[in-house]
Amino acid sequence: MHSRHTERSEVSGVSCVALAANSRLGFTLPEVCVALAIFLVGTTALLGGWNFFNRVVADERMRLEEFYDVLETMESLVTARPNCADSLTGALSRDSAHLLKLARSQESSSVSVRLTRVLGNPHLAWAVVVREHYSLKRLVRCR
Repeated sequence: MHSRHTERSEVSGVSCVALAANSRLGFTLPEVCVALAIFLVGTTALLGGWNFFNRVVADERMRLEEFYDVLETMESLVTARPNCADSLTGALSRDSAHLLKLARSQESSSVSVRLTRVLGNPHLAWAVVVREHYSLKRLVRCR
């Protein structure tokens, strides 16, 4: 029995030495190719996610700027009371006319403003300010 145990230890010792010798040689070419392929797929996925994230952030910034343009135009109508007219082709006060010229001069910010008189009251009008994704409606006093 003892002889069988020594034979097994010698066989296992030889195989361990053979494995140790093979591990010193490094990785095989297929192993390196598989590792590089996995690395490239992972990197491509990360870059795709980063690109998507940047597009979402840019879209949110654009929408926020649009909202601020609409809100600023509406606030300018509230602070500088326009003349009561059914459209903005009528005479506006100097401040609101100046702000509306600035809003219209920028190609990217096409803010449209519409005033509609309230029947029975010559000093109130519904102001509707619209830009691509946003629309604000408010009752404003006019001159």
